[in-house]
Amino acid sequence: SRYISTELGIRERLFVGVLTSKTTLNTLAVAVNRTIGHHIDKVLYFTGSRSRKIPHGMYIVTHGDERPIWNMYQTVKYIFEHFSSEYDWFFLIQDDSYTESDRIKRLVNHLSINTDLYMGRPQEFIGGDVDGRYCHGGFGFLLSRSLLIKLQPHLETCRNDILSSRPDEWLGRCIIDYVSVSCVSEYE
Repeated sequence: SRYISTELGIRERLFVGVLTSKTTLNTLAVAVNRTIGHHIDKVLYFTGSRSRKIPHGMYIVTHGDERPIWNMYQTVKYIFEHFSSEYDWFFLIQDDSYTESDRIKRLVNHLSINTDLYMGRPQEFIGGDVDGRYCHGGFGFLLSRSLLIKLQPHLETCRNDILSSRPDEWLGRCIIDYVSVSCVSEYE
């Protein structure tokens, strides 16, 4: 049936990516997995590096660098390269966040797949020099497939040109600068 759905252009609705680290993979990421792993079909855990012991039953992608901006860049790039043709919505959270997975699933079932949407908890940029708001990573944020497709050609430029100490703010600047979409907390 997967091949038929591919031929017809039918995609799964929701992909969840969890940003974690070597120090929290076996604790916080495991806790996240216990709360959402049974409710969401595809959950991947992204880390810069990991220890030898990895948690059982979790899909882990290691980027090889613990720098937060690099991890976010590599995560978004990886998601685009491997999953943009399979899913309509991408929810990214940190491993220290609690997520009501059923609410996220209900939300994406009511959203149009053709919308360029960047949804989460809007925050003002440090210094306030940028119009628009970014989605605070601590609460998780939702990216539409159409937004991800428009963002992808600019990721390398963003990685090289945008300076930020926070990965969520870096991604927000990239989305605003190159896709002209600001973070929103609700959508009609």
